[in-house]
Amino acid sequence: MENLEAILNMLDYSLNTKSKRHIAGGILLSISLLFGGLAFTTMTLKQEESE
Repeated sequence: MENLEAILNMLDYSLNTKSKRHIAGGILLSISLLFGGLAFTTMTLKQEESE
C-alpha cells in the first residue's frame, strides 16, 4: 500500500501543471485508440476466416 501511495505522490508531483496533464492525457488517449483499433482489426479478421 505504501508503494502505491509513493507512485501516486510521484505522479501528482510530476503532473503538477495543467499543460503536463493535457500532454499525458493525450498520450494515454492515443495509446487507448491504438489498442482499440488493433482489437477491432483482429475481431474483423477472425470473422472473415471462419466464413
